Amino acid sequence: MRLPLVISGIVIATLIGVSIIQDNTVLADDTARHPLDPLSASEYSTIVSTLQKANHVDGASRYPLIVLREPPKHRVLQWQEGQAITRRAFVIVKQGPRTFEALVDISERKVTSWEPVSDVQPGILLTEEWTQAQNIVKTHPDWQNAVRSRGIDPLQDVICTPLTIGYFGIEEQQGRRLVKVVCYQSRGIDNFWGRPIEGLIAVVDFNESKLIKLIDTGVVPLPKTPVDLDEDSVGVLRKPPNPVSLSQPSGPTFKINGHRVHWQKWQFHYRIDPRLGLVVSLVGYNDNGKLRSILYQGSLSELFVPYMDPDVGWYFRTYLDAGEYGVGKLVAPLVPQADCPSNAVFFDTVFADDWGIPYGQQRAACLFERYAGDIAWRHYEAESGLSEVRKRTELVLRSISTVGNYDYIFDWVFSQNGTIRVAVGATGIAQVKAVGSNTLKDDIDGRDTAYGRMVAAHTVAPNHDHFFCFRLDLDVDGRQNSFLAGRLKTERLNGNSPRKSIWVMDSDLAAREGEARQRISLEKPALWRVINPNVAGPLGYPVSYQLKPGANAVSL
Repeated sequence: MRLPLVISGIVIATLIGVSIIQDNTVLADDTARHPLDPLSASEYSTIVSTLQKANHVDGASRYPLIVLREPPKHRVLQWQEGQAITRRAFVIVKQGPRTFEALVDISERKVTSWEPVSDVQPGILLTEEWTQAQNIVKTHPDWQNAVRSRGIDPLQDVICTPLTIGYFGIEEQQGRRLVKVVCYQSRGIDNFWGRPIEGLIAVVDFNESKLIKLIDTGVVPLPKTPVDLDEDSVGVLRKPPNPVSLSQPSGPTFKINGHRVHWQKWQFHYRIDPRLGLVVSLVGYNDNGKLRSILYQGSLSELFVPYMDPDVGWYFRTYLDAGEYGVGKLVAPLVPQADCPSNAVFFDTVFADDWGIPYGQQRAACLFERYAGDIAWRHYEAESGLSEVRKRTELVLRSISTVGNYDYIFDWVFSQNGTIRVAVGATGIAQVKAVGSNTLKDDIDGRDTAYGRMVAAHTVAPNHDHFFCFRLDLDVDGRQNSFLAGRLKTERLNGNSPRKSIWVMDSDLAAREGEARQRISLEKPALWRVINPNVAGPLGYPVSYQLKPGANAVSL
């Protein structure tokens, strides 16, 4: 059952034919052994060569996206170890201003579909168009003059970033591949995000490879507050706490077979998708020898980040980080014993760049067992003086994607009690706006801080949201699932009881998908459950999994 849930240089890879653990790293596998395994380096090369042989692409073609085209769900579920695997790929190709979508049968080396798509723009080319934006803007004389008027050398110590423009139905933007390029001074600092050159926006058409409009709303003071965050720049740090060690002298409990993981009673398949990042599939739980299905597949669907400032330099910042940039392609190499603990095992992965050339990303994800003194269950019986305590040990699959200034942490957490949690976090560097006010008392008319909060001198962090949207395809003990919303309803009592009211559960079973649309409400709390009405638990109730979006406390 599919449910959307809102929770906000080229390197050629050196690969091996099998996955092994070497220095706590699982190297990328060049041989698919499961229908849901990610595309390998050789498969990326086969995809591009197949398109070339079919005369669909040439040296000027670019590849914003090449991803695995999964087999139909029923075929994946029927697949048995050792059976032949038919491998296919979905490809978005950019040729000048035109966009095409292709399906490639990798196994047969055949293009099965090639279709032009009109009125769309594919995602940003992370290498070519980033460089293109720098070159177009920095060589334009009007932009250079505008930067000089701010006391900045336009040809040195300036970094520019191409930002997607959102969609607002503006006629002059229709059919054009536009970005708005904003720039930062980077002289003598690493964290250039803290030095925005405010009020200067270059509108660039990538297809025409030129700056078509320069918006200059006037000079705003460049923030001068120290912005670097390394230890040498920050200065004297507090005394660190005494070391806390996490060790597993006997090694990890989990077992890895290709891209399949077994831990305690859990088993699942994982891969890293170029657009979505971590994709977890075929999640099952071994219940006394019987493997019970829970989640066919779960992944990020989109990450929407709209900023709440109507200023000409900010209103368009309504990013779709997965679709426009690629959360998967932007995974950061994880730092051992910092991003992940010392007992973690790391996974490499492979993507294709703008030219379709495969490259490796080291330490793209990590897997580790975690115990930090937490309790899964306990009870103290005063009559006997006995305590029973169960430790809470969890398995964590983690990746971190750096999209511009933000670092997004994604954790899939499996607990021994059958709980699956998706934990997300946003860290990194705030995207800030330079303003004329030095402090809040200088903002006499309130304009500088109307849509954000000052975080440093001449620096405002605009209000914004992060909407993390997840797709969860649940198969609770099979595919015949239903959605049940249990709402808490107050019931007035008219009998002899001193109690005047209680709450009861009023459950609604969705008859169609539209009825399963739900809104988190503090005023009308509800329990969301995916049930299998065809499978009864030991006490006769239908088996189910409860969805618990967010961590807000709600009134009963």
